Amino acid sequence: MEKLFETQRLILEQFDPNKIYHRLCYNKLTLDNFGTGIVGQRGVGKTTWLLLQALKQGARERKALYVSADNLFFVENRLLDLADWLYKETAVKFLFIDEIHKYPNWVQELKNIFDIYKNLRIVFSGSSAIDIIHSKYDLSRRVTLHTLNGLSFREYLEYYLDIKLPVYTLSNIINHHLELAQEQTISQILKYFREYLRTGYYPFFKLLTQDQEKYQAIENTAQKTIYEDIGTLHKIHSTNLVIIEKIFKYVVSSSPGELNTHKLSQYLGKDFETIDNYLKYLHEAGLIKFLYSNKKGKGILNKPIKMYPDNTNLIYANYFLPQTSDDTLGKIRETFIVNSLQNAGHPVFYGEVGDFKCNDYHFEVGGKNKKITQLKSEKNGYVIADDILTGTGKSIIPIYLFGFLS
Repeated sequence: MEKLFETQRLILEQFDPNKIYHRLCYNKLTLDNFGTGIVGQRGVGKTTWLLLQALKQGARERKALYVSADNLFFVENRLLDLADWLYKETAVKFLFIDEIHKYPNWVQELKNIFDIYKNLRIVFSGSSAIDIIHSKYDLSRRVTLHTLNGLSFREYLEYYLDIKLPVYTLSNIINHHLELAQEQTISQILKYFREYLRTGYYPFFKLLTQDQEKYQAIENTAQKTIYEDIGTLHKIHSTNLVIIEKIFKYVVSSSPGELNTHKLSQYLGKDFETIDNYLKYLHEAGLIKFLYSNKKGKGILNKPIKMYPDNTNLIYANYFLPQTSDDTLGKIRETFIVNSLQNAGHPVFYGEVGDFKCNDYHFEVGGKNKKITQLKSEKNGYVIADDILTGTGKSIIPIYLFGFLS
């Protein structure tokens, strides 16, 4: 077990916290509970946060231990045995476990650790798809679960330009977008916005120089999520994982029309229930987002009407092209708005009038020539327009401002 401390030392020697972009969301993640879980897509920075916390809690002084669940140590040793040794033989109070979903039977063993070793705090990262609530061993009362998303447009600008920018509330953007746009001091902000839509969501992109490399990295990340994370968690055979990948490609490449699960099931030769489950797995894994109706009625809220890729980078990676059609640009804009609003904690619904309804606002998303015509009957109707630096009047708002919600 001493080898784990040696491995940690080697990792920390190569990890420079001074070069890490400290996201605001890191400050909101506390370690107050018996267990703290950080879930999210691959590549959004979960390992970085764990290492930062391990250092903060004294990893270099052997008061905390960072391990990865796919370490060969766990081929012959149990997590429960490690916790027992740390509790009895060391000064470690925090055990940080990366990619816990790769450890078999992790839910039961965590429950046992929480029940037996009261003073040992467990902090773990895992796939978005992990389920601690509906599993056989319910950890919901013992674990505080946080979701870590990719970079917002605001964070992208801070990360790449080494500047500090404010976070805007949705009401600020709606009511004061003219002033907020005038306050912007970033030269060529629309150019940066285009770059963000293509290759700005994942922090690891900064290590790569060519867009082609970044697109390939996204492809690899999506495939690992499907074939490793979803496959392992749901014990799905490889032939069916191919079907799940096809569904994901369908969501990424199709127009943002209404979701037709029946048509998709016929196309793929699978029954409706299977396709419905596979879509849920992709949603839980953070690869796609659902849009529901805001209408009330039995079963309505449980059935998504539209689906989008989680973020715009996934769309560009699918096409591997810098230029896209008008139809695809429309999907990119809508995907950005759904991602920005949902990641900031705002409920977004399918719009009976316009594209989306969020709180009491109705939004129509389009290019710089988009008019308010469709939303004239709505008191709180707004056009979110691309390719403009500053809005027009009360109702036309630049799309990039929504990237400052988080």
